[in-house]
Amino acid sequence: MATSTTYSAVVWTRQGLAKLLSASQQGLNLTITHVSAGSEAYTPSDTQTQLRQQQQIVPIGGAEKLDNNQLRFSALFDGDLTYDVKEIGIWSEGTLAAVYSIANQQLNHKAANAAWVEMFTLDVSTLPSNNISFEVGVNNANIFMAKELASLTHAQLLQGKNLIQQAHSNMLLEERLRKAGL
Repeated sequence: MATSTTYSAVVWTRQGLAKLLSASQQGLNLTITHVSAGSEAYTPSDTQTQLRQQQQIVPIGGAEKLDNNQLRFSALFDGDLTYDVKEIGIWSEGTLAAVYSIANQQLNHKAANAAWVEMFTLDVSTLPSNNISFEVGVNNANIFMAKELASLTHAQLLQGKNLIQQAHSNMLLEERLRKAGL
């Protein structure tokens, strides 16, 4: 049985849009700096200035402009907090620029001592997207994976060393066989 999926749009706040339009008129950018997650599900309002039950706020971990209509960025939520994720806030410094939540629905779950990396794609087709930029913070997925990447690099170096030793042994064996006339 097929089920239909309904998508809810991000609600841009009045203060976020005002900041974007003001920046645009001055030839400046609205800089998206942080993402927050909260634990209350509801239908967002454009008059919101904060999330209803904010649990955590983190810096943008990576960002890119896909085209003139879409922006993609990531955020890493980690630490010892545990909560049901039911609302997301997109921040420009201290201004709540946009909110995403769906009434009576859980979006995700943040477990204690676990990391949750989320990718966001924003449709900015109706906004002056050339005036939206990102300030990427330190808290990104590359740092989150540093230990794993170091272990992988170490294993590859050991493998390379072993391959060189094996090639050297083969070269010495070929040299002996050639001297023996075989």
